[in-house]
Amino acid sequence: MAGEKQAIVVVHGMGEQRPMGLMRRIVETLWTSDNSVLPPGDRHATADGNKSWIVPDCKTGSHDLQRITTPTAIDGKRTDFFEFYYADILDDSKLSNLWRWLLRIVLVRPEFVSARMVWPWSALCFLIVLIGLVTFGVVLLAVGTIFELQWWQVDGGSARLDVYEVTFLGILNLGLMVWLGHAIPKIRWILRWPAYLVILVLVYYTLFGIGGVEVRTAVVGGTILISLLTAAFFLPYLGDVAGYLGAHPDTVRRRHDVRERGLSLLRDLHKDPTYDRIVIVAHSLGSVVAYDILHLMWEELGPTNENPPSDRVRQALYEHDFFVRNHKSRFWNALTVEAYQAVQAKVAEAIRRTGSVADKHGKITGAYWKITDFVTFGSPLSHAQFLIARGVENFEKLKEERLLPVAPPRTYNEDYGVLYTPDKLEFSEQTAGLPIPESPAEWALKAPRSYAHHGAVFSTVKWTNMYDEHHPLFFWQGDVLGGPVSGIEHFGRGIREHNVKISYSKFRFKNLRLITHTLYWTNTLQNGISPHIQKFREAVRLVRK
Repeated sequence: MAGEKQAIVVVHGMGEQRPMGLMRRIVETLWTSDNSVLPPGDRHATADGNKSWIVPDCKTGSHDLQRITTPTAIDGKRTDFFEFYYADILDDSKLSNLWRWLLRIVLVRPEFVSARMVWPWSALCFLIVLIGLVTFGVVLLAVGTIFELQWWQVDGGSARLDVYEVTFLGILNLGLMVWLGHAIPKIRWILRWPAYLVILVLVYYTLFGIGGVEVRTAVVGGTILISLLTAAFFLPYLGDVAGYLGAHPDTVRRRHDVRERGLSLLRDLHKDPTYDRIVIVAHSLGSVVAYDILHLMWEELGPTNENPPSDRVRQALYEHDFFVRNHKSRFWNALTVEAYQAVQAKVAEAIRRTGSVADKHGKITGAYWKITDFVTFGSPLSHAQFLIARGVENFEKLKEERLLPVAPPRTYNEDYGVLYTPDKLEFSEQTAGLPIPESPAEWALKAPRSYAHHGAVFSTVKWTNMYDEHHPLFFWQGDVLGGPVSGIEHFGRGIREHNVKISYSKFRFKNLRLITHTLYWTNTLQNGISPHIQKFREAVRLVRK
C-alpha cells in the first residue's frame, strides 16, 4: 500500500492571514532551505534553494489556495504541501462575540488559572475592567456636561493626592495582589473583585476626584485610543479566538463551517491513493482547530467500529495497550516518550500495510487512516483548563469522557485499553478450539469483534509540541499564547515537548525575545540553523532515513 507521495497540511493561526502565506514560509523552512532533503548534485538543488512548484488543486475547495509540490527527495518520496485556510469564515466575528468571550475570561475563577498564566491573565483582566469602567465614566461625564450636573469635584486643591500619586498607589496595590495570588493559590481570589475594586477607586478618583479639565481630557483621549486599538488589533486577532472557542448561538455555525472545511480536505487526501502519509502542522489557534478535526476524522476513518480493524492492526493496538499498562508512572521522561512514539508508529504502519477495509456496512471506500504526526507550536491548548473547560475538574472530566483525546488515550473501561470488544467471553462454536485468554486485553485481541474506541486517535498519531516559555514576570518576552501540553495535567504523558528559546537580532539589539509567537518557522541565526528549526524538521520528518 505504499504511495508515491506524502501530504503536509498547514493550519494557520489567528488573525487576518493571507492565503498560502504561512504555507510558503513552512515550505521555505522544511524544503527550500534544507540541504539534506535532496541527494548531492541533484539538478533541483540550486543556489536559491531547492526547487518546488505551485500547482492548481481542487482539494482545498478554494481557487486562492493551491498546493506546493516538490521533486523526489533523497528517500524516493515527493511531498505536497496544502494549507487549511479558515480565516475568511471567522472574519465576520462580531464585536459582541469578542466582548462575550473576554467577559468569560474575566469571570473565570482565579484558582482555575495555572501559575504560569497568573500575571498575563491578570493583566488582560485588569485591562478589560479598566476599559469598561473608563468608558462608563466617560458616559457619566458626557451626561453631566449636557445636563450641567456637577457631580465631580470642581476644585482639586483640597485633594490630598494628585492623579500621579493615586495612579502609582493603585498600580502598586494591583502588583502586590498579583504577586500574592501567584505565591499563595489559596488567596488567589483577591485577583477578582478586590482587585477590580482597586481599579474602580483609581478610575473614580481620576475622573471625579481631581479638578481640572486636562486630566479628564487625557482620560477621554486615552479611551478613544484604546477603542481604536481594540478595533485594529483585538477584533482581527482575538476575534478569531472568540469566534471559534466561544460556543454561542452566534458562533456555532462558523465553528461547524471551519471544521467541515478541514474535514473535507482531509477526506480528499485520505481517498487519494498516491498519498500514504499525512502530517498536520498547526500554529496557535490552528492547533485547536486541527485537534478538533483529528478527533472527528478518527471516528470516520480510524479502526473504530465504523471501520473494524484487521488482525494486524488489532495486534498493534494490543501491543500499544501492553506498553501503556507497563508504564504507569505519572511522569514519562524523554526516553519513555520516544519509546511510546515508536509504538504509535507501529500502529500507523499496521494501518498503512492493511490499507482500505470494509466499513461496518460492508462497503470499501478506498480511504484509510493516513495521519501519522501532529506538530503544534504556540498552542493555546496549554491553557485549555480555562479557555476550553471550566476549571481543572471539568477539564479532567472531559478527558475522562473522551471528549478531549489525550496521549496515551484514556482506557475504554477497567478491563480494556484502547482495544475493546463488545463480545462476552462465552464458549460457543465461534470460540471452540481457541485457548482461554489470560486477561480481558487478550480476549479483545482474539474476540470475534474488537475495535479501537472513538477517543483513541493518539494511539497512532504522534504529537510533538513546541513552545517558547515566556518570562514569569515580563510575559511579553517569549510566547505567552503558547505553552506545554504534555503531562497528566494537560493532554497526556505521551507528547514530545520542546521548550525552545527563540532569540533574534534587530535594530542593533542582540538576543531579543520580544513576542516570539510567530517565529517558530523562522531561522533567526545569520550563520547556521536555529535549534528550533532543527527541532521542527525532526518533528515533521520530511525525509525518512
